[in-house]
Amino acid sequence: MGNFDQGRAKKSLGQHFLVDRSAIARIAAAIPEGASTLEIGPGRGAITESLLKRVGKLVLIEKDDDLAAMWQERAESEDRLTLVHGDVMQCLLPTVAGHQPAWIAGNLPYNISGPLSAALFSLHLPGGLVLMYQREVADRINADAGSKTYGGLSVLARHFYDVKRLLVLPPGAFNPPPKVHSAVLLLTPHGREPACPFDDLQRTVRQGFAHRRKTINNNFRGDMSAEDWASVGIDPGTRPERLDYPAWARLATFLTAKV
Repeated sequence: MGNFDQGRAKKSLGQHFLVDRSAIARIAAAIPEGASTLEIGPGRGAITESLLKRVGKLVLIEKDDDLAAMWQERAESEDRLTLVHGDVMQCLLPTVAGHQPAWIAGNLPYNISGPLSAALFSLHLPGGLVLMYQREVADRINADAGSKTYGGLSVLARHFYDVKRLLVLPPGAFNPPPKVHSAVLLLTPHGREPACPFDDLQRTVRQGFAHRRKTINNNFRGDMSAEDWASVGIDPGTRPERLDYPAWARLATFLTAKV
């Protein structure tokens, strides 16, 4: 086993390692005992070690070459542990398809938190997601319709999941300390049948939030007539951040049927 307390965080990978033991315990406790779990970016293993004591099968995705080598060495003597060495944006979906985790946990790098979150929210997991973000990103995902911070990720997260903020972490909870606070979100399946395919919703949301300050009609000019807006029950003069998930789903369904 490698020494997981040594080695510096790499700025290029956006690494800030969680060291707050109370926070680590709460994050691990959010995942049920014995559940099959995937962890994104285990780093030096602060959360990983707690997960190993708790969950069943644990799969890790690690991009950093040095850390991946240490985890591979550990996996060779730990039957329940599997390492996938690679970029999460390339290997997330095949890893989930191959290992079928019930839960996914991870401290998401800020520079890819948007596209990675969208990919994670597209997964209909039987357990759920425990994800750490910069606080401003977490607040956007957790925001309700009508909030100034409500946006595309807020809508996509609610396709399969209910969203709840688990805890807020100050910079001092990490080494090295980031310049911002972080927050952990818990996403659990709401069990309702999705009103449309995720890809249709994502395409619609991307277009609908392209210009936040414009009305929804402006963002879909040429795609929707006054009669079309009436048929989906949306006021065309509404701004996109005022539309809740059911409204976005109705719009996605309508636009997909028109194509």
